Amino acid sequence: MKSNVEKISNFLFEAHEAGDRFVNLEKDMKPKDFDEAYEVQTQLRQKLPRGSLGGYKIALSSKIQQDYHKISHPVYGGLFKNEIFNSPKTIVLKNYHRMSVEFELAFELSDRIIDPSIQRNPENIVHDILNVLPAIELIDDRGANYDGLDPLSLACDNAWSGGLVLGDPINNWQEQDFLDIQSTCEWNNEPRLTTGVLDAKPFENLCWLINELHSRKSELKPGMIIITGSVFKVRQAKVGDQINHILSDHGKVSIAVI
Repeated sequence: MKSNVEKISNFLFEAHEAGDRFVNLEKDMKPKDFDEAYEVQTQLRQKLPRGSLGGYKIALSSKIQQDYHKISHPVYGGLFKNEIFNSPKTIVLKNYHRMSVEFELAFELSDRIIDPSIQRNPENIVHDILNVLPAIELIDDRGANYDGLDPLSLACDNAWSGGLVLGDPINNWQEQDFLDIQSTCEWNNEPRLTTGVLDAKPFENLCWLINELHSRKSELKPGMIIITGSVFKVRQAKVGDQINHILSDHGKVSIAVI
């Protein structure tokens, strides 16, 4: 007899393979809690023909999003190594069900990440970070209706991980005052959007995610990439878009959508 985890992961794998639209999991297809949801996610990642794990991402990172969805913490998903690209990158829109982008900081993990005994906090997290990089996250929400989104279903479905584009690492990142670094979004010829890079609480979210993954005995390895939430609202991409994420004078990421 198949376990609930196996039934749900098989259902999601078949939905991905068929190109079906995302729907909330219901009744006996809904996991009972986040522990079960992340077991489903792990099985789904193993079934999907997208390669090995290259890192992790956070969804529902802001308190506003969490309050709206009636949870008290973010949701995480896995990033596939084959889907972590260097900037500039051309994105072929037809390869995604429905692709949106977010503007983030990315963290490359250091050798210390393998130690699960340390409770990460904003004071000691620097030792887990090898590099900090500007990033654009690619999200494939499979055409979901965001109204009434079930966080457990999102966790099962790998938090809609669609990939990541990275800029060059910030030089001497340990010496930078991130309070002074601005994130700027350039989208075609529209007016630029600018805000503080710390608005998305990247270092605090990084602590939460590493502690959460170690508590679940999840795979964390040096060199993996972690992204921790967007400073701007998620936005759907369309053919012809030219999109840049600029970190003051600390580099940028560029994608072109075709």
